[in-house]
Parts: sequence; C-alpha cells; structure tokens
Amino acid sequence: MERTDVTIDLNTNFKKSEMLRHTVFLLSVVFATYPVTAHDYWLQPQRYFLSPDETTPVQLFVGDHFVSQSERSFQGKKTTAFQIISKKQTLDLKATATDDQKPLCKITPTHSGNHLVAMERDWSHIELEAEKFKNYLQHEGLLNIVELRRTAGEENTVGRERYRRYLKALVQVGGRFDDTYRQKLGHRLEILPQANPYVLDNGDRLAVSILFEGKPLRGAQIAAYNRHGDETKAQEARTDDDGVVHFTLDRSGLWLIRLVHMQRCNSVPDIEWESFWAAYSFQMM
Repeated sequence: MERTDVTIDLNTNFKKSEMLRHTVFLLSVVFATYPVTAHDYWLQPQRYFLSPDETTPVQLFVGDHFVSQSERSFQGKKTTAFQIISKKQTLDLKATATDDQKPLCKITPTHSGNHLVAMERDWSHIELEAEKFKNYLQHEGLLNIVELRRTAGEENTVGRERYRRYLKALVQVGGRFDDTYRQKLGHRLEILPQANPYVLDNGDRLAVSILFEGKPLRGAQIAAYNRHGDETKAQEARTDDDGVVHFTLDRSGLWLIRLVHMQRCNSVPDIEWESFWAAYSFQMM
C-alpha cells in the first residue's frame, strides 16, 4: 500500500496549458475512481517448473490486478520470515539475502516435489483522508469496515491503518507431487489450496481455504487473477461459512489468489485499523 503522487510543471504556453488541463482532468478521474493505495505484493519465480538442481530467480513485484508497476528489492528490516519449504527440508532464505538485492534470491531445489517459497513482511503504516479510505475499503469488499466506521461516527475521519503481508509462490520440481502446496505456515492470514494446482487441468475447479488466526474466515472477498501474455482476467467470490471459495482455472498462464482482511486495532495508539494481505501465485500450463 503506497501513496502515488503526480506532479505537473505548468507552462505559460497556451497549447501546453490546454494539454495539461486535459491531463490533469483525466488523472483526476482515474485517481478519484481507483484507490491508488491498494497495491498488491506477490512473489514470482521466473520459472515455476524446474528439474532438480536447476536454478531460478525469485522476484517481488508490486502492482494492481496482477499487473506489475515495479520490482521490489529485498528489505531485511521489513522481512520477518523468508523461506523455501518442501517435504524434505525448510531453508531460511533470509539468512543469505542481502539488502537492496534484486531479484530477492535464486533458488536451486535439489529434489522433486512441491516447493513453497514464502515471505512474511512486517508492519507498515498508512493514513488516508476519509473519502479515499472509504473508496479503498469498498474496492476491497471490506463493507463491514465501512459500516463499522459509519455506526461509530468515524466515516468522515481520517483512516489510520497498519498492515502486513503474507506471500507464497508454488514451484513444482520434477515429476513427483506431494501436499506441500497446502502446508500451514502459521501466518495470521493464510491461503490454502485444497488441491494441488499442478495436477489439475485447464477448466478444473480449485477450492481454496482461507484461515485467519488458524480459523476459517467467512464472508471474505477473494480475487483470483490470471495473466496470459499481456491479458489479465479476474474472478471474485466470497468465502462460505467454512472459509472456502471456489475458482475455475480456465486459462493457462500465471495465477494469483489474493485477499485483504481488516479488523479494529486495539494495541497501537493512534492506529484504528489493522489489515492483513495474503497472496499465492502459481502457473497453469
């Protein structure tokens, strides 16, 4: 979640002024209708399918609707955990990472099976004026928070929030399949596919379980983005009473399942809300 600022240098030339006026108008329309603060982070290996002892870089991207706006470097202070998990072992990627390096790391799995690259990022803070905060909440489907602010008489007040992120990417090595894809890592917000995406065919349905603090999260808005070439498509649904949502894996390409969950923050002065962001990426052939 980041603020995007647009600065335009005015010019006395009439034609340039007219162009700038139109530009400012268009930008105002875009930024008024889209919450520029609601950026996703996701882990993206350059290759999701490897043979044992093959190497691939892993990148960290930030953007909207699974369209990257920039690549992020490794930040040790912001990273509370960074691992690659398989049936045989768990390796601490943070221990060998260097601040400001891009890509984040290179992985070289030595054995067949699922390998889950996982990162947990520490708290960040943001403050938004009332209308922008409301737009952001509505965009993310956090209508319960909109209502809580209304009933508490806070709908016209600044929104002050802290947030943290839980990111996963599933890599398939060799031809052996296992259940690492759904391994619980103890994240406060956790995405758990209920089937291995790498044994499914295009057109199959994928059930996804969402846990918050280890319990099913009901009524949460979840998005599944698919990027094939330059085209990105999205599916959205809400979890049922068991915290489960279903998506149809109807296209090849990269997939990202993501969500945001928010609640009252009662432990930090001058912060009213805390949110938890989760993202899980994989590829369909």
